[in-house]
Amino acid sequence: MHILQLAKKMPYPPHDGEAIAILQLTEGLQAAGHRVRLLTMNTSKHHYPLDQLPPTLQTLIDAVPIDTTIRAWAAFRNLFSSKSYHIARFVSEAYRQRIIEYLQQEQYDIIQLEGIYLTAYLPTIRQYSRAPVVLRAHNIEFEIWERLAQQTHNPLKRSYLQLLARRLRAFELTHLSQVDAIVPISSKDAQFFQHYVSCPIMTLVAGLPTDKYLPPTLPAVFPSLYFMGALDWLPNQEGLLWFLNEVWTIVAPQFPALQLSVAGRSCPPALANKLHQMPQVRFLGEIPEALPFIHAHQIMVIPLFSGSGMRLKIVEAMAAQRCIIATSIAAEGIAYTHEKDILIADTADTFAQYLCQCLQDPNLCETIGKNAQQLAATQHNNQQLIAQLVHFYEQL
Repeated sequence: MHILQLAKKMPYPPHDGEAIAILQLTEGLQAAGHRVRLLTMNTSKHHYPLDQLPPTLQTLIDAVPIDTTIRAWAAFRNLFSSKSYHIARFVSEAYRQRIIEYLQQEQYDIIQLEGIYLTAYLPTIRQYSRAPVVLRAHNIEFEIWERLAQQTHNPLKRSYLQLLARRLRAFELTHLSQVDAIVPISSKDAQFFQHYVSCPIMTLVAGLPTDKYLPPTLPAVFPSLYFMGALDWLPNQEGLLWFLNEVWTIVAPQFPALQLSVAGRSCPPALANKLHQMPQVRFLGEIPEALPFIHAHQIMVIPLFSGSGMRLKIVEAMAAQRCIIATSIAAEGIAYTHEKDILIADTADTFAQYLCQCLQDPNLCETIGKNAQQLAATQHNNQQLIAQLVHFYEQL
C-alpha cells in the first residue's frame, strides 16, 4: 500500500508515548513492505533538524517548521472567539501547501491522520485526493482537559480549562464524522467513537518490537524505583506532585536507603526545584536513552489522574519486565489483570501499601514483571498489529 501519514509533531527522538507510537507505526509499515511517507510539523516545542535524522528515517520523514508557541495575548483574544485555541495553533498555511504538493505529486491508497488536530486539513485533503482518510486517535483529546479541570482547585483556572475542553469537544465531535474510518488506540476510546459515528472503527493498541525490550542478564538493583514522563505535560506534573506529597512522604522514611529516580524533559523550574529539594529523590531531567534507564530500575510508578488514550511508557516497562504501580486512569487502554501483571492504586494509602509490599518482596516484583512481559509480547507485538492494520485498510 501507499500511505501518507500526517502528524503534528516530530516523532524523533522517540522520547514520549505519542512519538514512539507514530514512529513505530511508520517503521513497521515500511518493514512490512509498504510505501509510507510521514509529513510532520516541526514545531518549536519538539523541533529536530531533518538533516540530523538517522539515514533510515531521512527517506521516510519530511517536516515543515511551525511555530506553535502559546502566547498570552493570542490566548486572551481567543476567549472572544468560538474556536479552539489548541487547534488554531496547529493551523499553518505552509503545512497546508506541503500537503497539496504531496497530493499533486503522487496518488495514495490511505491518508492517515495522527490525531484530531490534523482534521483541520480535511478540506484540503478532500480537494486534492480521493484516498480514504483515516483518523488514528491516540486519545479523546477533550477528555484530557475535562479531567484536568476536575482536578483543579483554583476556580478561575478550572473555568478556563472547562472552556478549553468544551471547545475541543465541539471540534472533535464535528470532525469525527468527516473521516472515512477511525483507528483508536484503546477499546474504551472505540466505544466512545461508536456513539457518534457510523464509519468503520478498528481498535489498534500501540505496538513495540517487544523482543528488543527484554532485560539484560544482569538484574537491576533491588529495591529501585523510577518515574519517567514528559514534565511539560500537565497530567504528568499533577500526578508526580500528588505522588511526592501524598505517597512519597509516607514511604520514603520507612526506607532510608531508597531513592526515587525521576526522568523527564522540559521540567518547569518550580517543579525542578521541588524535585531537587525532596529527600531521597534523584532528578535527572531529560535522559539520552530510555531503555537503559528502565532496565536499571525494578519498579515503575505512574500516578495519573487526567489524560486519555494509552500510556506507551507502561507498555515499554511491561515489555522490559518491570513491576508497575499505576492509577486506573494511567493504565487505561491496556488489557491488564490487577495484581497479576500490574498493581492498580487510586488512593494515596493504597499506592503506599503496594509500594511498601514491592519494596519488601523481590519475588512479588519479579512475578508481576514476568507476567507483564508476557502481556506485552502477546498484546503489543508491533509486527502482528501492523498486519491487522493493513488488512483493515485493504477493506476500505
